[in-house]
Amino acid sequence: MAKRVPPLSAAKLAKLKPDPTKTLELVDGAVPGLRMRITPAGTKTWSLNMRANGVMRRFEVGSELGLADARTKALDLRKSIKEGADPTQERRNRRLQATSAKIGIGTLESVVDAYFSSPSGRALRTGGEQSRRVKSVFAPHMRRPAEEVTSAQLQLTIDAHQSVSSAARATAYLKPILKWARKRGLVTDTFDLEKPPEGAPKQRHFTDDELAALWPTLTGPYGNCVKFLLYTGVRLSSAVNATWGQVDLLKGIWTIPGGSLKDTRRAEKRGKKPKVDLVVPLSKQAQALLSEVHQAEIARRQLQGDGRDIAPEGRVFLGDRGGRLANWDRWLKSNAERSGVTDWSAKACRSTVATLAANCGAPPHIASVIMGHANIGGQLLAVYNKGRYFTEHAEALQAVGDQLDAIVGTVKRGAAQ
Repeated sequence: MAKRVPPLSAAKLAKLKPDPTKTLELVDGAVPGLRMRITPAGTKTWSLNMRANGVMRRFEVGSELGLADARTKALDLRKSIKEGADPTQERRNRRLQATSAKIGIGTLESVVDAYFSSPSGRALRTGGEQSRRVKSVFAPHMRRPAEEVTSAQLQLTIDAHQSVSSAARATAYLKPILKWARKRGLVTDTFDLEKPPEGAPKQRHFTDDELAALWPTLTGPYGNCVKFLLYTGVRLSSAVNATWGQVDLLKGIWTIPGGSLKDTRRAEKRGKKPKVDLVVPLSKQAQALLSEVHQAEIARRQLQGDGRDIAPEGRVFLGDRGGRLANWDRWLKSNAERSGVTDWSAKACRSTVATLAANCGAPPHIASVIMGHANIGGQLLAVYNKGRYFTEHAEALQAVGDQLDAIVGTVKRGAAQ
């Protein structure tokens, strides 16, 4: 019969001194398998010897623990091992996960990159912008192991973000990424993220008085671009990215490539049928504006000693130094101070064009054509009607241009009197 090992006591451990030549090991008789090691340097560590899956193994309990704490931890460890847990392997996995995360493997950022490299992400026309937005808003979690990221942590980041609109967009972009990742075992939590509440979108249009106050301040590259928006009703992105190769002043048309048009179709419909080019008829006012812009660009190049012709791929609206018109927020703020017309964006220009066209007698389906909608007259009618009403489109935009001239001209005459 094996001799029973007596339990260790706190008093005995307090008196115990390390051996300068070897590691000492003491067995506690109170908890089966519990042992304490004391190295020559005086370090005290506790371990637990017991069988796991038929193999005798040593499991780490902790270091520098008191006797009572060591016994409590050892009993909890025995229970979990009997239930099938493997604490040693779990710790190894966590260390490996942390090491991998430091070099970018298995992080939430790597999951985001994997999604946009997959067929699901590559099919998105705005994939680059979505990736940048997600990484910006959820930056605190990008370098963390993806398996450790929880829904609650992400939600707190959403709630605390200073920009409601950015957080809302990033949340909308992240949801399909997490759904895709969970199906592939890249994340473990069940994510149920809420977008922050946003105010109702401001669908305003300019009054006649606002147009009269705004028009004299529409100078320079940004001002010319806004005038062009009011003459055509297109989206800001289309105007900013317009090139001279898309414009035919002799025919009075501007052709926007279908690939650069905003795709408002449902996700399951995108990519199945490419968007067709949008041909925008140019009013006399729009043509005159583009001619002025063209001459101004030639003059700018001459001043800089650049004798090259304007290339077809060259943008129509360029900054004073020839760069892209990008800082619209700053320009809008400056313009509000000069014009007194506040709280507006490029969408107000589109709404104004649609309103002016309606005031001139354009029916709703022509307003839809002006806005560049794919489904003219509704989705059902669009299945049968493939016409784009070019003549009516041109007449409506010419009426808008004439009406703008009348509004601005009337105010100018009134001021002169």
